[in-house]
Amino acid sequence: MLFFVDAMLGNIARKLRLFGYDTEYFSDIEDHELLEKAKNENRTIISKDGCLIRRAKKKGIQFIGITTEDEIEQFKEILKKTNLEINKISGDLARCTKCNFQTFQIKKSEIQNKIPKRVLDYHDKFWKCGGCDQIYWEGTHIEKLQEFVQKIKCFI
Repeated sequence: MLFFVDAMLGNIARKLRLFGYDTEYFSDIEDHELLEKAKNENRTIISKDGCLIRRAKKKGIQFIGITTEDEIEQFKEILKKTNLEINKISGDLARCTKCNFQTFQIKKSEIQNKIPKRVLDYHDKFWKCGGCDQIYWEGTHIEKLQEFVQKIKCFI
């Protein structure tokens, strides 16, 4: 599935990208542009904006209306309407959280001068974004995200 997440749900967009789902997100896009892009690219809109949802429905664009503030509950709402697989977050599947491009594994020797030495000392696997060249590794933040995944999986 392809998604377009509106500006109110940036954390949802980043997490969907970490799960490997192609998720467009712009914090400053006008509704009419978002609707047009979603329709042209066959993306499902995820939004809390009732007006945007009504306009998407009128135009025949797939949508998921989010009604809660809690992020876990928001993911539950998404899972109720989709057949997404929410598994362990892995650099091998994740997309860039900044620009949505796919990442690819890169050798440690190729990035030695681009990340802190302490990171190089503690990690062996690294990924690079094919779009913005951002470098990723599975640091301690991934452990917290895995806890988030476990809470979601209780729902599945």
